[in-house]
Amino acid sequence: MRRFASNKLGLILLLMALMAFGPVFLDATVAPKASAKAQEATTETQEKEKTEKSEEEKQKDIVLHEEIVVTATRTEKTLLDVPQPVNVVNQERLVELAPNNISDLLPEMPGTDVVGVGPNQSRPIIRGLRGQRILLLSDGIRLSNSRRTQDFGEIPSLVDISGMERVEIVRGPASVLYGSEAIGGVVNMITLAPSYGGSGTHIFGNFGYRYSSVGTQNKAFANLNGNIDKFSFMLSGTYRKADAYTAPAGTFGDITLDEDTLVNDTGLQDQGFNLFFGYRFNERSDLSLKYEHYDAKDAGFGYVDPNAYSPGDPTIQLLYPDQKTRKFTLRYDNRGIDFVLADSFNLTGYYMSNKRTFNTNIAITFFPGAGINILSSNYTDVGTVGARFEFRKALFEKHVLTYGLDFFQDDSENTDESITELYFFGPPFISVDDTPNVPNAFLRSFGLFVQDDIPLFGRSSMILGVRYQNVHAETKVTPGLDDPLIKSTDSTFVGAANFLFGVTDDLKLIASIGRGFRSPNLPERFFRGVTPDGSGFQIANPDLKAESSLNLDLGVRYNWNILYLEGTYFRNMIYDGIQIAPTGEISGGLPEFKNVNVEELRLQGFEALAQLDLDFGLTVAANYNYFNSKNLTNPELPYSDTYGSKLNVNLRYTFPRELFWLEYHVRFNGEQKDVQLVDNPIGEVLPSFTVHSIRGGITLFKSSKFPQQLGVTVGNLTNTLYSEFSNASFFRPGPKRHILLTWNARF
Repeated sequence: MRRFASNKLGLILLLMALMAFGPVFLDATVAPKASAKAQEATTETQEKEKTEKSEEEKQKDIVLHEEIVVTATRTEKTLLDVPQPVNVVNQERLVELAPNNISDLLPEMPGTDVVGVGPNQSRPIIRGLRGQRILLLSDGIRLSNSRRTQDFGEIPSLVDISGMERVEIVRGPASVLYGSEAIGGVVNMITLAPSYGGSGTHIFGNFGYRYSSVGTQNKAFANLNGNIDKFSFMLSGTYRKADAYTAPAGTFGDITLDEDTLVNDTGLQDQGFNLFFGYRFNERSDLSLKYEHYDAKDAGFGYVDPNAYSPGDPTIQLLYPDQKTRKFTLRYDNRGIDFVLADSFNLTGYYMSNKRTFNTNIAITFFPGAGINILSSNYTDVGTVGARFEFRKALFEKHVLTYGLDFFQDDSENTDESITELYFFGPPFISVDDTPNVPNAFLRSFGLFVQDDIPLFGRSSMILGVRYQNVHAETKVTPGLDDPLIKSTDSTFVGAANFLFGVTDDLKLIASIGRGFRSPNLPERFFRGVTPDGSGFQIANPDLKAESSLNLDLGVRYNWNILYLEGTYFRNMIYDGIQIAPTGEISGGLPEFKNVNVEELRLQGFEALAQLDLDFGLTVAANYNYFNSKNLTNPELPYSDTYGSKLNVNLRYTFPRELFWLEYHVRFNGEQKDVQLVDNPIGEVLPSFTVHSIRGGITLFKSSKFPQQLGVTVGNLTNTLYSEFSNASFFRPGPKRHILLTWNARF
């Protein structure tokens, strides 16, 4: 552990030296080439144009999908010109909706879904894939870590929603640019950063308050940022307290709740703060250091007392009593250099500490007076050190070449304790086991990537990319385990080809084909113990193969004046897919499971959206999704992890100059038959449901130096009992009718 800490310190010092002295060397070179100058001038012009746009023009850009995005290609493109399906939520919309975290937005967007409940534990699903198959990024840097389980990846709540500039979601594999884990898609949370205002001192800020009747939730946040000549700074903080929320009475499938029922462990207390310092050497180069701090207490997966809907079923409680993360990020950007291999580049080094305690409490009653209680506690300490080096070069005045390398190492240490109480009409028989479920281990990843953005004839373009990826996992000596040490290495090449054919300026055809890759994480290979949901006992399988995928997207986009249309067909074949499967044995009194490779999984579907913006302030928007998945190796075994179909309709009126807005939203989820619910009393089919919401907002003192926004939402207007697909088998319904109030002020 001491050697690892030394390595971390050495890498960070090396990066600091490179970033500190790099500008001195680079600025001493001759003037940038014309192509680099042109790129710089274009960027400055675009920034000036954005600044000068009126509020009405900004709103029009939002409506007509002219947002600038970077995650899918690592270069700035409008949504209309990105050759991959992408969802974007900008800062204005984040302020309006005021979600707990970005996962709350996903049920209303095409191709995405959510697993988990409560303000802290919800996580994204993209096209039926979740957990470690979705890569979670913050400002383009990996947040996911290899100690999370396959089904439950890292929580987006590590990045506070009030500190985000926008969220970009790439639907489909992005392994060329981001490596392992991006097999299903990428969620990139792009945070706010202070601008460099030139000479003088400039101070800006915002603060606000959020109240929700869901668990009587209260949240306060504040941000102070600005610059002093060439120095920029930002300080932000947030605090939130919520109790467990209540689900409404009603019927969902074969489950009936006779009265409003508490969904236990859906509250929490969390807080965080961020510090940012930057220095601008000149118009082309910046150096910044950012520190992020997040603490959460008593955040759980949520559960309903089985006595409310199925007396006699086990009670399963999954709770994180404590979680702490700390992250340091050092970044250097140079947007104009005279170098034969690059016109611009950025170097990023980071260190993240993630410490958490996870408790599982399972109570099974055999009959009155007899039963078993299993109480287990896991403490995990994951330290991650990593770096990303990315370069860009304009070739032949048309090609834009993006290339580089990335590296990270997760070092995981953990302790476990399990207490079993067996009772039979008398004092319980107690046994204690402190054998670790996962050995101490590290996982190291290294990748090289190159991508060429090539303009073709007319309005068409092509992006070709390839990556070499190497992932190495290795166990370490672990107190309480005598198992021999194990090493495992996966390496591969992945590639992607993305085509955009412009039939006209307004009509674009999209074709994208790409190969994804994901190496098994540490729990998938080495976990041995009660499964996180308490339903079985998992044994290790260190011989797991890496997953790979082949994804095809075919799409069309049409943008004319006041109308935007988009349709996408996708087909994702996953080979050697990692799936938990029963062994047919019994371990520790529970059914035995282990991760296995499944030869072929097929996920396919269709996504469509339409948006009509009328001149008198009325906007009508809708998206429809159809999804189908199948285990081709064993068609009799259902495989699905999301909705079968979904329809969202949104009707909005915006008053001139955006003084106030009002919208009505309805979501319909169709029934899902392709599902394996085991003994869950919900039934053989997950039923359909419909959720209605009304929301609106008003802007006060719009033209002053202290504008303020008030917002109100009434969610689940019809008080419907429902559960998202991935929360149904372990029954966790959504909240009853509720109200959300927000206040935001800027200065």
